[in-house]
Amino acid sequence: MSSSKEPNLLPFAATADEPELEVVAAGHDLTIINIRPEKIDAWLNPDPSNLAALYAIMDDRGNPYYEHRLAG
Repeated sequence: MSSSKEPNLLPFAATADEPELEVVAAGHDLTIINIRPEKIDAWLNPDPSNLAALYAIMDDRGNPYYEHRLAG
């Protein structure tokens, strides 16, 4: 618990890449990279001497399909 003087914020970061076709169709030019759950620890605790391992994690990402509807 934080005191009333401290903000209750949970920081995060997102890495984006070229969008999937359905994302482009919705008018966006980037898609968040979905790191596979089993790769999270390796991503958050990388070996600083093995940059290739981080690129491999990004290349082995999940490929969800994004749906959208027009509001109206």
